[in-house]
Parts: sequence; structure tokens; C-alpha cells
Amino acid sequence: MGIISSAALAFGNLPQQIPEQPPVQNTAVIEFAEYEVTAEENETETETEAEEEYETETAECEEECETEEEYEEEYEPEVSGVFSEGFDSSFKAYMDYRCITDTSSVQYDMQQTAYTDSRGFRRIGDDYCVALGTGITGGCGERFAVYLDSGYSFTAIVSDVKADVHTDSTHCYVPRGENSGNVVEFIIDTDCSDSSMLSSGNAGYYEDLSGNITAIEPI
Repeated sequence: MGIISSAALAFGNLPQQIPEQPPVQNTAVIEFAEYEVTAEENETETETEAEEEYETETAECEEECETEEEYEEEYEPEVSGVFSEGFDSSFKAYMDYRCITDTSSVQYDMQQTAYTDSRGFRRIGDDYCVALGTGITGGCGERFAVYLDSGYSFTAIVSDVKADVHTDSTHCYVPRGENSGNVVEFIIDTDCSDSSMLSSGNAGYYEDLSGNITAIEPI
């Protein structure tokens, strides 16, 4: 009996074999891999959205540029048409300098320094005093060279500005019928002007001022 107990005790003290367990998957690695895939997908989506936004902005910019080009194409021919063949700008009106009555105006001050030449035109230096529309000039004091298809040219100084309400849509001339208009208006002294010129109503009565305007260039 004692021998059996001793043997049992000794057998109980032997190391027990631990059964093998199936390996546990590393879920952290799987989750990380899934996270990496998700991150790549998000990055791709973000890049795609950025590309779509860029393409949209580019398209809008191109549309705006096209609109500006269309506006220039529509507007520019009207202005250049004033000096193109077929437009009659040979009529050049005049006004008496005494019609400028506002003593506080730049126009009035300019007439105090102007003089009347032998034909009755008001001049400052060698320049003729003229009135132009806002489509050509920014204001009094600007100087221009005016070229005519008769081969003549003259210099002018803006001494009055035509009101927009009296001019065409380009504000370059006062309409005078179909495809015709008064671009340059001379300022004169009617007391010293030729009666024949006054009767014609046209400063272009004189040969050196006759003809259509081909260009007006700032100087």
C-alpha cells in the first residue's frame, strides 16, 4: 500500500504535457493592413476630388476668357469701324468758344489761354481746340494727331468733352444718319470765321481739314 502511494505521488509530480493550441492570428496586422488599404482609398478619392475641382475651375476660367474674347470681338469692330472705309466722318462740326460759360470749369480756363487764328479757329500752341467723345478721350488737356484720307493731318488738344447722351454706343461720334457721324468738333470764334464755312456748318470746308478720319492717335 505504501509502495503504491509512493508511486502515485511520484507519478503526480511528473511534468504534464500541454496540448498544442492552434496559432492565433495577429489581428493587429490584419487591422493595420485594412487601415492601409482604407487610407490609400481615401487618398485616391481625395486626389480625384482635387483633380475634378481643378478641372472645373479651369473650365470656368476658360469660359470667362472666351466671354471676354467674345466681348472684345463684338466691341472692337464698332470702335475701329469709325475709322474704317465706308464710315463717313468727313463732317466736322464747330461751336463758338463763348458757349463755354462755366467759369469754374477746365474748359473755360483753357479758353483763357487759347487764341484765334486767321480762319477763326481757337488754338493752343499749334493744336486746334476740339471736343471729342469719351470713347476717344479721358478728359480735357489730352493731345491727339488726327489723320485724314485726304492725305492731311493736324494736331488737336481736347478742350471740351461731348456728353455720352449725345453720342453713339461707343461714345466716339455724334450720329448723322446711317454709317455717318461727327467725330471731331472744332471750337471757333464765329466773329472771325469765314461766312462760307459758317454756312456749310462744316469745318471740313477747308481743304487741309477735309476728308474722312482714318486714325486718331494720342501724342
